[in-house]
Formats: sequence, structure tokens, C-alpha cells
Amino acid sequence: MPTSVIDLPKLPDVSLYGSLGVSTSERLAFQRTLSKQRSPLVRGRILHRPLLLPCTPEACHEVLVTKAKHFEKAPGLRVLLYMFAGQGLFTSEGALWQRQRKLMSPIFQPAPMHQYAETMRQVATRAADRMRDGEAIDVAQETTRIAMSIVGKALFDADTFDDADALGAALTTALSWVNHNVGSPGLIAHVLLLDAIEALGAKTSGSLNELFESAHKKVSVPFLLPGVRDEKLRSAVKLLDERIQDMIDERRRQGFARKDLLTRLLTAQDEDKPGAHMSDKQVRDEAVTLFVAGHETTATALAWSFYLLAKNPEVRDRAQAEADAFGSDPITQWDPTKLEYCTRVFKEVLRLFPPVMMFPRRAIDDVEICGVTIPRKTLTFVSAYAQHYREDSYEDPHRFDPDRWLPQRESLRPKGSYLPFSAGPRFCIGVHFAMMEGPIVLATLLQRWRFEIDSQKTIEEDDFATLRPKGGVPAFVRSR
Repeated sequence: MPTSVIDLPKLPDVSLYGSLGVSTSERLAFQRTLSKQRSPLVRGRILHRPLLLPCTPEACHEVLVTKAKHFEKAPGLRVLLYMFAGQGLFTSEGALWQRQRKLMSPIFQPAPMHQYAETMRQVATRAADRMRDGEAIDVAQETTRIAMSIVGKALFDADTFDDADALGAALTTALSWVNHNVGSPGLIAHVLLLDAIEALGAKTSGSLNELFESAHKKVSVPFLLPGVRDEKLRSAVKLLDERIQDMIDERRRQGFARKDLLTRLLTAQDEDKPGAHMSDKQVRDEAVTLFVAGHETTATALAWSFYLLAKNPEVRDRAQAEADAFGSDPITQWDPTKLEYCTRVFKEVLRLFPPVMMFPRRAIDDVEICGVTIPRKTLTFVSAYAQHYREDSYEDPHRFDPDRWLPQRESLRPKGSYLPFSAGPRFCIGVHFAMMEGPIVLATLLQRWRFEIDSQKTIEEDDFATLRPKGGVPAFVRSR
């Protein structure tokens, strides 16, 4: 049995870049290869650097959960997201991340999240009211507008959604820049520079070590990446900074009277340090992170949901029947027992099309995974996509089957086999929000409309930061 990374089975390269490739099609092809591996761990490469790839649910669970303290977010990811996410919860590490997670966790428990159920229903109803029988729409565009409006109301209490629309446009610009730079020579050069400074700093002490630490922080800004000085990108980031600071100032003038998430962030206190709050910069980073996570991933999953429902009429009919059971009563509060099937539909969509396909990590010290010693600084990519298509975890994994998520069947699945929200300490803090929003929006729209999609048309995954449907989801709206 292998005991070191070099002894692990090696996967073939898909491009000169290495094992992962650069395009989404290359990355997806590679992850499909991972889903068929029986070895707990295999190795690949990115340029000249070894890459560790957990293949079984057990191996993924070790990396993300039981041995999570031995890993950090990969430096390349932090560089890519620095421009707009700063040191938010998704990108921060160490003591800062622990402090922020502790401050924010009470805000995102199920009970506080339930108050947003009515907001979700109202926004979805508003979208349904705008639709007309027979009109042609892009479902993906509609779900993006809905999800952006919901998070805009919940996070910023933006009744007119003007702030949400402006912030959404700025974030789309930033995400497009991120996607363009995934795997770029500039990103590779930047990570290699960070590694070199870190390695040199480890060999020094005293004031010289402090100098290298300072240099490492300064080059965390992605100055080597193409387009980083582009006026459109800089204007987008400036707009984010100014709009959120304006809203922070407004909350203070109003005495924190609002009940939105931004106010909760501003008033969150550290239990160990009474009176200690987040800085405005930290609140800004967290707000942007939540806005991205709160609309991009849910909007994508909802778009795929209506696509799969159109392709599977028997599933759509069951979901519609559950929605129709509400009758003329609106969905004003979250009751999971009344949306069981829509919830199973949403969970199955997240399995087939996980918006975030991979979770890149780097070992911060030597660690043993499945009996193999992983050296410090080894890059590790956990693929949610690969786990969701393993035949030993999911029978006929390419089939759309919401009943996989019946409690008796779900309980038999191994830990680490379902990862749409990651797992372990870095598990998505907004999971309760997302798992309310998806079923509520589905049911609200299904009560009113049916979306007809060409049954012969296959929509592929787009080459973007998340697993968007390529070209959107064209459909005709039909009144029920």
C-alpha cells in the first residue's frame, strides 16, 4: 500500500498546464475520471508541482473534516478573490477566520434565518407577476434576478433593489475577471512568487523575517494578473466599496434599527471580548462575500432545477402537486414538512450540478491521509463534482432522482459523498438560507407557471467561476 505521494497512482495530464486543465470542459472531464477511481488517493500535477486528489468519500472526509486543521485554502484562490472578497469568511485563514466564524455563526443558525422565508416568497411572487403567457425568457436570467433580489433584501434591506442591482453588476464584472484568470500564467507566477517569499522568510529570523512577512502580505494583492488594472474592474471594486460604506454609515445614523444581515454584522460582538466589533473593512468583505455566495450559487442551482424539471415531466408534476397543496395561502413561513419534495428536487440538482465544483486546499504541515503521508505545502483538490457521480455512492448517478434524498436512503450514504456546501469547519455558513430559498422559489413559481424547454436541447455547463448553464436556459412561459 502506498505510504507517500510519489507512490500513488498518477493520472494523465489533460493539457500542458497539468492534470486539471484550464477550461471548464477539461476540468469536468478530469473530475469524471476521478469519480471512477477506486484508490482513495491519486496524484496529478499543476506545472511542476504535485497535486493530491482524494477520490473516495472517506478520503474527502479526512481532508475536509477530521484532518481539516492541517489544511488551508489554496493561495491561488485567495489571490483570485482578493480584489472583491478581501479577507471575508470564504478567503480568510487562521485566527481571523476563527474569530469571524465565531462572530457570524449565531446569525446564520436556522431560527434567525426563518424570518427571511416571507421575503423569499414575496420576491418570487413579484417575478411570477411580471411573466406573461407565451413569452420567451431565459430562466437563468430570471433566477439570477430573483436570487439577487432576495439576498439584496435580506442583506441590505434594499426595498427597491437598486443597491442589489448595482452591486450585482459590479460583482459580475469581478467574477468574469476571476474566471478569465483561473489557470492563467499570471496566477501561476503570482503563486510561485508568494511561495518563494514564504520559503525565504522561513529561513530568517528577527527583523529580516518581519520584512519577508510584510512583503508576503503586500504581494497578496494580485498585481501580476492580466486585467487587474483595467478601468472597468477597478470601477466595479470602487462601487462595491462606496455603496457598502454608504449603507454602513446609514445604519449607524439610524441607530441600527434595521433587521437586515448588514446590521447584524455591524452589531455582532465577540463573546471573549465584550464590546469588540468588526471593522468597517471587515464588514465590507463579509457583506460582499455573502452577496456573492447568496445569489450566484442559488441562482445557478435554480436555473438547472427548472431545466431538469422540464426534462422530467413526472418529477415536475409531483413538485407542482406539492406547490398546489398550498392553495390560495401564500408561503409565509418555512415549514419543511410542506416542501419535502421540492427540497429533495433542489438537493438532487445540487448533486448533479454543484455550483462550486472543487475545493482547493494546501497542507500547512505534514499530515497522514488514508495512510499516506502528505508533505507540507502539497496542493489538494477535493472535487464535489466527482463525489456526486460515484457509482458506489449513487446508483445510476447520471439519473435525476429526487427520491435519493428520502431519509431512509440518504442515511445510508457515506460521509464525504455529498459536498455542495463543502464540509467540516469551512462548511458554507449560509446553508440554511440556501436550503430554504431553493424550495420556496421553486414552489412559488410552479404554482403559477410551467416553463417549456426544448426536450431535444441539451444544455452544457458554462466556462465560468461557478457551474452555470451555458447560454442560459431558454424557455417559453405557459400559464397553468
